[in-house]
Amino acid sequence: MNEAHIERMKDLPSTHLLGAGTALCAGCGGLEMLKEAYDILGENTIFVNAAGCMTLMSIYPFTPFRGSWLYTSIASAPAGAQGVRDALDVLKQSGRMSEEEDLQVVVLTGDGAASGIGLSSTSGAIDRDLDFIYLCYDNEGYGNTG
Repeated sequence: MNEAHIERMKDLPSTHLLGAGTALCAGCGGLEMLKEAYDILGENTIFVNAAGCMTLMSIYPFTPFRGSWLYTSIASAPAGAQGVRDALDVLKQSGRMSEEEDLQVVVLTGDGAASGIGLSSTSGAIDRDLDFIYLCYDNEGYGNTG
């Protein structure tokens, strides 16, 4: 993970890891949040995305990501993140992956998937003390859950 200390806007990285040309809505605040978060976290990051509007980020075979990206059903991004984290830990423990190759696991979800339909998956991951970053984009749209 990038260890840069950021105190001001001008301390943010000046180049973006996330490429241009997504199918997200023009001016999407979630996209801007994701660009900045990805730049700060660095390339050794895997995003686990709950189905929602951010699903439009990568449409096979095209992706704006330089690193790894995993889609899950709407309610199970934290459960998917648990599986990814467990697999990475097994690889490290078996010596098949070095500490430098390890990935930071990031859950990316909307407010409906986080607090509506996916609350049990989220609270379960917290209860299991999962080592992950949780990004929730609250657009109050609840596009999938109403």
